[in-house]
Amino acid sequence: MVDRNADIQSAYDESANSESRLTEDFYNSSLVIRTYDVLTEQANQQISADIAFYLEYAGRFGGPVLELGVGTGRVAVALTEAGYDVVGIDRSEGMLEAARNKGSRLGPAVSERLRLTVSDITSFKLDERFSLALVPFSTFQHLATSAQQRSCLKAIHRHLVGDARLIIDCFDPILDACVPGAATPNPDREAVDPETGHKYYRRSVARSNDPLSQTVVETFRFEVVDQSEATVESEEVTHTLRWATRQEMMYLFELSGFEIDEEYSDFRGGEPTYGNRQIWVVKPV
Repeated sequence: MVDRNADIQSAYDESANSESRLTEDFYNSSLVIRTYDVLTEQANQQISADIAFYLEYAGRFGGPVLELGVGTGRVAVALTEAGYDVVGIDRSEGMLEAARNKGSRLGPAVSERLRLTVSDITSFKLDERFSLALVPFSTFQHLATSAQQRSCLKAIHRHLVGDARLIIDCFDPILDACVPGAATPNPDREAVDPETGHKYYRRSVARSNDPLSQTVVETFRFEVVDQSEATVESEEVTHTLRWATRQEMMYLFELSGFEIDEEYSDFRGGEPTYGNRQIWVVKPV
């Protein structure tokens, strides 16, 4: 007798392993790393006010703060500047190097409060506990299976003090954009490097949706253009995201030992709405 469940699980595992490599390659691209902050801050309005939001919760719950998927330190450095001790983990050494450089430019008083380490967010083990944990800007959705997502949540749970909070920021899936063949909902991004005056572009050039595994594999073309509109550098890189509905996220939290404290659709306290952000504030139970 054919074990249909085993076949499905095997397909999921194979897909997850492949997708994990694609995402890892994406965040090890030197061009992605170099343009990340400028494209994120100038071109993505969905996360406007997120740093102020995290600072507010750090003020309420204190430190130390744990950030998963710390990347270039966009959030972590702002927290250390505000006086909090932050531990950031990420799989990309290139991203972490950018974060270290950013912290060091602010002087030893800031950089000493920022500790960065290469680790997998599904299985990390640290020797301290935290009052606040953050998973910003869709980082959680780079985990390609629900099993990986539960492992991540359980790892976080083990590292929190009793009255801590965990904040996760995800996109709420637009279901019409999740069917095979659907066009990307991601607009092209364009920004200007304030130091060089070069323009940075990020354009989606290919997208594949798999409703069975709830994943989207998307290829982006990054391009640097000088003042004469000549292309200085370009690269195509691919990443994978797994979408989850609000109800699914609720079950993931329950299965992983968390209780929902607050839920928003933006960083200004907006009520949950379809197709915006899923901003979860949860606590261990």
